[in-house]
Amino acid sequence: MTIIVGIKCSDGTLVASDTQSEFDRGVSVKRLNANKIHCFDCYAVAGAGIVAHIEKAAKVIGRALNAGIREKGENLNEDEVIDILEKTITRVHKEYNIDRSRFLNDPNEREFFQPLLICCGVTSSENNDYHSCLSIVHSAGLVEPIDDYATAGSGAAYAELILKNYYRNDINVNEAIPIAIYAVNEVKQIDPSCGGETRVVIVTEGKLKELSEEQIRDIVQKTQHPLDVVWKYILPKVLRGDIDIERLNKI
Repeated sequence: MTIIVGIKCSDGTLVASDTQSEFDRGVSVKRLNANKIHCFDCYAVAGAGIVAHIEKAAKVIGRALNAGIREKGENLNEDEVIDILEKTITRVHKEYNIDRSRFLNDPNEREFFQPLLICCGVTSSENNDYHSCLSIVHSAGLVEPIDDYATAGSGAAYAELILKNYYRNDINVNEAIPIAIYAVNEVKQIDPSCGGETRVVIVTEGKLKELSEEQIRDIVQKTQHPLDVVWKYILPKVLRGDIDIERLNKI
């Protein structure tokens, strides 16, 4: 199981994930080194679901986007990216679900291939500036453009609550990074199906970068204690009425 968080920012996008995976080997087996974020050019694709299905989807998306960029000779705009995502995943859905079910003579056409993906990147705009792009890609080929933040996996509901409280429309990448890390780490504390190291990939000005484990640990050390103070001391006092808005503004 999984927690994936994507955030659209004023100057780019980012995606963060845990690294725990579970699979069947006659018994349930857990590993803490799963790669759930796949990077190519100025895009990153992260997925919830079976690891092999995420890797398959990411590879075909990567090839399709790279082919689109080569054919156009420049970066794609958001509509072109969405069109490529829809056509690519629809084709894989047909191959793995519809054609497979018919070959196996399964009248119910059960969903075998069903990863849920978050795609983030930076596309071109009409005046050739960079434009932040964040989408949820459903396994049947539907692409859902996102204007703020997206979550996927078993811990999605927990992460949604955290992001709802901390996200704002003008947030930039540097401000969003600790929020994404905090959301993933909080989910790992609650959801037994999420764990391992936290990964973060950011895309700004057409450049993709993955944060190192050391960078992520430094951010956690700087932000965890102040956030704990807010949750454990300030918020309860606000709820009890011990701190009014004037005093809170001063704090």
